[in-house]
Amino acid sequence: MRALREWQERVTTCRRKREESDDEAWQRLACWYNAWVQNNDYVDLILPRLLQYVGSRARVLEIGPGSGAFTLPLAPAVREIVALEPSPAMRDVLAHNLAEAGITNVRIIPRRVEEGLDEVEGPFDLALASHSLYNVEPIDAVIRELVRLARHIAILMGTGEQWEWYRTLHCRFKGKDRTRYPHFRHFYAVLLEMGICADVETIWTSANYVFESEQALVEWWMRHFNLDEEHREELRSALLQVAEWRDSHIGIYDRRRTALVWIDRERNVFWEGKI
Repeated sequence: MRALREWQERVTTCRRKREESDDEAWQRLACWYNAWVQNNDYVDLILPRLLQYVGSRARVLEIGPGSGAFTLPLAPAVREIVALEPSPAMRDVLAHNLAEAGITNVRIIPRRVEEGLDEVEGPFDLALASHSLYNVEPIDAVIRELVRLARHIAILMGTGEQWEWYRTLHCRFKGKDRTRYPHFRHFYAVLLEMGICADVETIWTSANYVFESEQALVEWWMRHFNLDEEHREELRSALLQVAEWRDSHIGIYDRRRTALVWIDRERNVFWEGKI
């Protein structure tokens, strides 16, 4: 299982080299996700594709809903969403957003996907994981369980490409290139090893980091790179070389390719024996 070993080695290496824990990262990103969704188009582009596989009686299993980018627009179209979200900070934001929207058909399970699927009772019409599997070491076990639970599985994953502006900033302020989590190429290789020949659609989406002020821009990247005050002005200067003002907001505007991986249990899975 060469592909699986490569996936697991990348996850282990990234965990060892990162400077903050999962809880610290999620705490930093929880509220920011709302702004990210509002300033980018990936939900608008992906949602119509998801809605083709659900109806008013459908049950949806969502892995890592975060602040609810897909949860909120999906919930009114289905009977129930069961969401596994391990981060307390993310759950707080998600619960707030659901309450504000008057949505009551979402059940949140406070567990990691590799630990929480045992608590989930299928079947589901759709399982969705939007950029939430990069940190999962037993990825094969998780995929097998998702295939057992859901008829259709949609997984969004980055293609591994890196923006030049980000690579330049990272090398400048961290002194080294970024250690990256496994991405689509590694994931699809694991699927093939498992006997799954999934359908893949590559979609161009925006990747805009937008802020209300120059100060907010600098503060966010200060935290992202874990820099001390002596680097503030140097970072500010570097950011202003790649940022621009649009409609009274300042941001770094770019695009990226996202892989939408579809697994249809009856069509794409070639395991021996009955699932």
